[in-house]
Amino acid sequence: MTEMRKIEAVVFDVDGTLYPNYKMYINSVLFFFRNPVLALAFRKIRKKIRKSGYSGNFRKFQAELLSEEMNISYQRASQLLEEKIYKDFISMFRWIKPYPVLQEVLGEMKENRIKLGVISDFPVKEKLSYLGLDRYWDEVCSADELGYLKPKPQAFAVMAEKLGISPEKIIYVGNHYLYDIMGANNAGMLSAHFSCRKKSSSKADFTFNNYRKLRNFVLGSSKS
Repeated sequence: MTEMRKIEAVVFDVDGTLYPNYKMYINSVLFFFRNPVLALAFRKIRKKIRKSGYSGNFRKFQAELLSEEMNISYQRASQLLEEKIYKDFISMFRWIKPYPVLQEVLGEMKENRIKLGVISDFPVKEKLSYLGLDRYWDEVCSADELGYLKPKPQAFAVMAEKLGISPEKIIYVGNHYLYDIMGANNAGMLSAHFSCRKKSSSKADFTFNNYRKLRNFVLGSSKS
């Protein structure tokens, strides 16, 4: 682990981080069986976007790629994304609950004047509302707004700018090592890997599997 730095903000991933990852898999499997062609095509274009250096109108670019992948019109691709991904799929998160201790930890961080944010590759405001977590955040960003998918460092840089805090005083929390941990590190942020097992040669500044441990790590930094 690197030398302890004072942490002034904590930024979180959503899926698999604020709630158990298996619940995301259940939703994804259900969505796949209902929309197999769209689900496969959407996964392919998301991989293309991650590899590209694109920045700009994210939804327009995404619809263009889906149109090409499925050999359908741009209008039909836009309609499928809006109705099936941004409406139907997101609405499936109504039944999901966050980790029980999470609200306690977020509340304590707020009490200690730690700024809180969220970066997600999917539209996030409705998800946070479904999770009952929408009141805690100083800043919330999705790929649609940022124009970048993780692990692009620009997504993290935009969040730091919105929070008004330099990246080295922000710790990013996520469960995906490449997208979350390496993305945050490459943007100059600290990183906390939410995982039951520490990855060999991990570059994460902190690995944890209990949110009270993260709370202690973050609040302990302010006393260093």
